[in-house]
Parts: sequence; structure tokens; C-alpha cells
Amino acid sequence: MKTIYIAASGRVIPGGWPQDGRPINELNQFERNLVRDGDLIEAKPAKPPKKD
Repeated sequence: MKTIYIAASGRVIPGGWPQDGRPINELNQFERNLVRDGDLIEAKPAKPPKKD
């Protein structure tokens, strides 16, 4: 499963980025730089509801 990235709080991504995130293209230097610089961060997976 690929890592989903979202825009960090207060960061504007040139060209836009999906609100719910998406994986980066590992071959794209621009997207790798966004991760390196902290503009994109890993999305936390939603926790499944607890069963009683």
C-alpha cells in the first residue's frame, strides 16, 4: 500500500493537491521536494470504530 500525502496545515501547494490526499509520484522531483520540505505530510489512517 502506498503512502498517502496531504498538504501540511497552512501550506499552499502550487497546482493544488487533493483534500483527501494521494500518493506522490516517486519519479517526480518536485513532489519529492514537497515531502522533503514539509509541504506534504503523511496522512494518518482513520481508526476503525471499536467493537463492544
